[in-house]
Amino acid sequence: MSNDKAQGMFAKLAQQQAKTIREETPPVVEASPSEAAPPPAPPSEAKPKRAVPKPKQEPVKGKRHHPDYCQANCYVPKALRREVERELLDMDGMDYSSLIESLLEKWLKSRRSSG
Repeated sequence: MSNDKAQGMFAKLAQQQAKTIREETPPVVEASPSEAAPPPAPPSEAKPKRAVPKPKQEPVKGKRHHPDYCQANCYVPKALRREVERELLDMDGMDYSSLIESLLEKWLKSRRSSG
């Protein structure tokens, strides 16, 4: 595209935009002195509001924000994951992450003792 043609296209777009803005802008009506807005109220001598300090939040609990843990992803069949989740519901204090952690620890222990 030639430079002159591009400049012409942009000029045409600018004209269209200006026309649209003029059509959408409502006319300005001057208010008569009797209809003028009342003068602003004098500043009050009220005390400035203090920011209310937020209560100190407890540290986030959980493995996601624990510095000794990291996320490790793996792919398992959906049916296996669902079956494991159902079994974990019956076990108090055991979640998927804790199960995987204990299984990995057992695996490492067996590898060290056999090697």
